[in-house]
Amino acid sequence: AINYKMPDLRIVAINTSEDGTNYNIVDEIPIAGYKLNTTRSICKIAATDTKDEEITIEYKEGKVNILGVTKKGTRCYLYFDKQELASEIILNNITVKEGTPDFSKVATTDEGVYKVSDGMYGGYSYYWRGAVTANHVIFANKCWRIVRINGDRTIRLIYNGPVKTGNICAGNGFNSESVVMGASNTEQYYATSDGKGDNSSYVGWTYILGSQRTTSGTASNTKIQTEKWYNANITGINADKVADGKFCNDRNTGQPMSAWSGYTTTWSATGTQFAYAGIDRLWNKYQPTMSCSKGDEYTLKVGAITADEVEFAGGKDAHNTSYYLYNGQHYWTMSPYYWSGSACMFRVSAEGYITSWPVGAPATGVRPVINLKSDIEFKPGGNGTQSNPYVVE
Repeated sequence: AINYKMPDLRIVAINTSEDGTNYNIVDEIPIAGYKLNTTRSICKIAATDTKDEEITIEYKEGKVNILGVTKKGTRCYLYFDKQELASEIILNNITVKEGTPDFSKVATTDEGVYKVSDGMYGGYSYYWRGAVTANHVIFANKCWRIVRINGDRTIRLIYNGPVKTGNICAGNGFNSESVVMGASNTEQYYATSDGKGDNSSYVGWTYILGSQRTTSGTASNTKIQTEKWYNANITGINADKVADGKFCNDRNTGQPMSAWSGYTTTWSATGTQFAYAGIDRLWNKYQPTMSCSKGDEYTLKVGAITADEVEFAGGKDAHNTSYYLYNGQHYWTMSPYYWSGSACMFRVSAEGYITSWPVGAPATGVRPVINLKSDIEFKPGGNGTQSNPYVVE
């Protein structure tokens, strides 16, 4: 027989605080909304002992792991501080505008932050519009701009270039790295590396030739290149901070522009020309949406911006070099445009307006879009400006 006794935790005391000063003893470890105070939390053998430096305490998603216990009678005292969500910190720094802006006009001034019903996440989404200056974030040692706070309080960011000396971000990302381009023309094609666009299915983030929509199938080249960039740049503990985000690749058909002749609203893979729903929504009616058909909704770590989000931000079918999404370079959206013998997507032009571009044509890049988890933390003191951005811990 083996004579062996397991080391034991004699006492685990759990304390929570709403203000970081006054603590109350509770019976259960908090599941969410708190962070472990690593300075106060200790494990020791006797009441007079100091903290056992060989023991580590880890807290994640409502569970605590205590590692390195080797002695019987070890006592642990855990302290949890109320955590203010990063999205709440941001929203506390702004005044949310009432009503709906005029989307038939470009936004060339700082119009602030509005809210709109969020059909994908539920609740409300809060979006930045115009020449805003307080939506800069540093994450993974790179600069980003906040596009919106989603209905579940995750934070949608679009890449805006490398960090400058002193934790400063470029205003509108005027540098070669602010838009992710392929290393060659081949890598710049939206759909396939051989540049084909002779099937309307090619507008898909993923596609099956001859099918209107799928969320599986063959990955578009933009998806491949965006994920390649993400996997090379968002790693380790930073990858743990990125949420599984919802992205829309709306492949519904809709009314064309009134001046277009010969267009239908019936989908076909290679037949009669037709318009996608985004044209009617964004150019005929100027009514962008945060909703998406379930068949066009992807769950991804990284994607691209939609044409609807560009219009929410202040873009439209007219030049705009003032709003925060302008950076002097062409980049794709995830939104299909039309089929007319060649598959076309919406893109943001180098002049800042929403236009179209064939999926098989080069000279268009991608700006990665990610969603940070709602429970991330910012370093103290940031206010979202170019010179003092929010910095993710």
